[in-house]
Amino acid sequence: MQKNLKDIPTEKTHHDTVFRKRLITTAENKGKLATYNYAWIEKGKQLEIHSHPDGEEFYLFLEGKGEMLVGDQWVTVGKDDFITVPKGNNHSVKNNNDQNLVFLTIRTVEN
Repeated sequence: MQKNLKDIPTEKTHHDTVFRKRLITTAENKGKLATYNYAWIEKGKQLEIHSHPDGEEFYLFLEGKGEMLVGDQWVTVGKDDFITVPKGNNHSVKNNNDQNLVFLTIRTVEN
């Protein structure tokens, strides 16, 4: 599943003191947190194709542009794109542009 921050509704919480966009809801998250990473891929590099049989992984792209494989489909990604990789799906990220492709990853494992 791919989302973009501009398409996610803004909510107010904590007595209207905080604005937020829910990237993952409890209904969408099937596991517990395994890792939370700030990462980047340099120009011309690609993350090896792999999968996680024990949980989901979520990517939020912060800078740059590239492509991401989820299952058997490549999608174009860039700043503010949010990708969900379901449990067991092959995935990869490649940077075919001139600047680093910077992103956050959150990986869960099933309870």
